[in-house]
Amino acid sequence: MVGIPEVEFGKHRGTMEGGKVVITVQLCDGEQTQDEEGEEYFLLFSGSSQSHLTSALWSGHDTLHTLCPAHDCCEAVQVTLCRARPGRPPAGDPLVSVVAVTEQRFNFVQDLAFDMAQFLVSTAGRPGGLEGALLLDECQIPPEECERLDESLSLALRHLHLPDGWNLLGTHLRNST
Repeated sequence: MVGIPEVEFGKHRGTMEGGKVVITVQLCDGEQTQDEEGEEYFLLFSGSSQSHLTSALWSGHDTLHTLCPAHDCCEAVQVTLCRARPGRPPAGDPLVSVVAVTEQRFNFVQDLAFDMAQFLVSTAGRPGGLEGALLLDECQIPPEECERLDESLSLALRHLHLPDGWNLLGTHLRNST
């Protein structure tokens, strides 16, 4: 009987916009098989409405890294570490064998950038709708933080579900032409 190997995830949560959180996977108890030619590792994130498959790259003899994918809602998802080995097919499959190495839970959480993106989408085109955004000026956020927040906000807007016909300037432009 083969036991389930221990694997430790460096992060157990990521923001919903994804793309900026590096997830570290630490392989334990004999799973360090980096030297196998053609062997590849993947992480499968399985949520209630979306699934994501990301490749994981070696960064040491027992460590893999991947970027956290974007996700459509705050929730705990199941993450499965998968290993693909060419030339070792199960019966009837001549190409590759893929096995699940282990599973863990991972939480997608909401952050300031996602909150801001939702606020901007909900107030676009409304007279006086952005007055609340002026409060950010009073916070005196350092320039380097503003740049990071800008990148995160851009990612959040890219992955946010927008209403049909949504426009940053509102619907009044479409109605007047």
